[in-house]
Amino acid sequence: MNQTKKILGLPGKIRLISLFIAVSLFFFVSACEEIFEEPSEETTEEISLENTLGESQVGNGSTGDVIDYFYNFFEDLSVEFYRFTRSNNRINLTYNEYISLYGDVPPILTLQTFPEFLVEITSDDADATERQLIDSLTIMGQVLEDSVTIFSESFRNLVRLEWDTEPQPELQRYRPVNSDEVQETQTVLYQDTMDVITYAAIVDTPLISGGIMFVDSAEWTDTTYYYSGEIPLSFSHTFTFDDRTQLAEDSLMFRINTDCNDNNVWDPAEGSEDLGNGIWDPAEVFLDLDSDDEYDLSEPFEDRNCNQTWDDAEDYTDSNEDGSYDEGEPFTDVGNGQLDEEESFRDANGDSLWNEGEGLFAINNSPSTLLVSWVDPENPVILETIEVGDSLVTRWGANYQDLIEQYVFVDEKTVETADIDSQVVLYTNEIIAHLSSGSAEGEYFISKSEWDEGEEHDYHMFRTDDNVYKVTQPSYFKPYGFYWSDSDLESGFWHRDVFDEEILYYTPSGQLRDGEIVEEEYYDTTEVAIYRIEKRFEVESDTITVPAKKIRGYEEDGTIICYQDAGWTAVTIDDCPGADTTITNSFKVIRTLRMTMIGSSVEYGERDETWLAEGLGIVRDDLFVRWSELAGTSEEWIAVSRWELGRATSSGIGTTFRMAGQSGTVTLDQLEDLPMLGNDPYIFHRTSGFQRVELPVDE
Repeated sequence: MNQTKKILGLPGKIRLISLFIAVSLFFFVSACEEIFEEPSEETTEEISLENTLGESQVGNGSTGDVIDYFYNFFEDLSVEFYRFTRSNNRINLTYNEYISLYGDVPPILTLQTFPEFLVEITSDDADATERQLIDSLTIMGQVLEDSVTIFSESFRNLVRLEWDTEPQPELQRYRPVNSDEVQETQTVLYQDTMDVITYAAIVDTPLISGGIMFVDSAEWTDTTYYYSGEIPLSFSHTFTFDDRTQLAEDSLMFRINTDCNDNNVWDPAEGSEDLGNGIWDPAEVFLDLDSDDEYDLSEPFEDRNCNQTWDDAEDYTDSNEDGSYDEGEPFTDVGNGQLDEEESFRDANGDSLWNEGEGLFAINNSPSTLLVSWVDPENPVILETIEVGDSLVTRWGANYQDLIEQYVFVDEKTVETADIDSQVVLYTNEIIAHLSSGSAEGEYFISKSEWDEGEEHDYHMFRTDDNVYKVTQPSYFKPYGFYWSDSDLESGFWHRDVFDEEILYYTPSGQLRDGEIVEEEYYDTTEVAIYRIEKRFEVESDTITVPAKKIRGYEEDGTIICYQDAGWTAVTIDDCPGADTTITNSFKVIRTLRMTMIGSSVEYGERDETWLAEGLGIVRDDLFVRWSELAGTSEEWIAVSRWELGRATSSGIGTTFRMAGQSGTVTLDQLEDLPMLGNDPYIFHRTSGFQRVELPVDE
């Protein structure tokens, strides 16, 4: 199991690893170009795009240095936002409405920077993979207590069979009633002696075929290797169940009678005459559901002569007038109203001849034969319910004991487990990302956003020159047919295993300018589909109100009075909730993306509205998404997430972390195949700016 831990005594810096192995993408790109050929009608149209970057003045003339309005990553920043999302029905609440409704502040999201020095390590450097023994976590000859659990076979006992009278008679059958699941376990304790050896390294073996890899040396992932002997440890246990029950081997309710003249001997096919059996036959027994002592068509019966019709007793002359048939009294011997074929039988000895004792029956797939016990021939009894130990006697005196049998079940189980000789634990730095293309010139800054009490986080990497650049992983919405449930929509994107740069903020000469507009359009050919990408970047000067008042309250007569709520219980002013403050000098940056799948014409839209304030950075960030609307309807943008600034602190102390320039074609190695990285150390989440994109599901 992989865990992230803080390890004392290990270096607490973020490092950058750059490996100099170049691998060509020629064959992959060539193949994609052959498969996905951009349609000529899409690519030859003349496109008019707006771009104000070359204009000397735009908008109302308001400007501001981006380094004053965005983040100064040279400083150690810690920023708290209040996070409102659509998924928990908070997106439509204002901050003040949330406080009034819940009596508490909204969930907190933190954004933190890591102004540490990034160390460059080449493929010839052994320091990155060198393992250092951690003496305090290494124990030789440690005796560990462990256990194995042995499981018996799982089964259910047959409690009884009940004749189900709900369906039509031809569909009625015995319904089993079973016990709860029966299973026993046995836990065996044992001791295992092993050496526990613990190491630390920046990375474990070269992990990428080329490019630049970001690692966070403040976070550690542990990978445990176990080395065991050739002969495993073996543990056995015998489980004994004294009262297991099951249907007896006879399974009479699955038998279909083939003795169609009901004489208990095999008969050949009838010729042209429906013959009797030379035996006086009583009435066929039926289940008298309405208790009127008369057979009704809706009542099941024992069909002894195979004609699927209830038959009454044969007429006879009651010579001694005792009210019942006595052997020797004259009777009318009738057939079953049909010409019977040769009777089938169970050929037990395989001689193709019927021998006495070989059953005159066939086997059905369902227990639909109504069982009758003839213990008293004058009063045969239908077994409507069959319980453990019940038996019956047939009309011809065959005795069947224990229709549901009970027996002693002995279950011997053996399990094996490895005999561990040694356990090696290797702590390596957590991989943040891998930049596989482009030059590595400039300074990249790493920040991390965390929410849900640290259960969720995203990494963000930026660099600045005249513009603000963000390291991104290209991702695209999945085409129709890839979604099977609402939960699929929550992830909703597939991504490429490469990292590129995109311009987050266009700032000519480092200036944010009111009225700036930059439009971009291109086609992106991928292994899934061709996408038309349209981007629009625009800047407005604006006024914004957010709960980021620096002084949240005041003290009066020894009591803390909070501006947001005078009745709020607070020990110090810092305990007060955020209070609204209006910022008149801010820029609103609107980044709009439209992604259209060529062929299907499905369109996905994404709009990120960000307010930047001087000296504070991001003070509010709203994320919207949309999908293709019905023809003739207007665009419908759905708000999915909103951040509002609560407070921001800075130590004012930091250092640059620089990346030496590299160039060349590089690829992303398949990190998910490496167990020491948890088989996928970098978890992709689509982000827009700083915000994670979580698509809304149908409501």
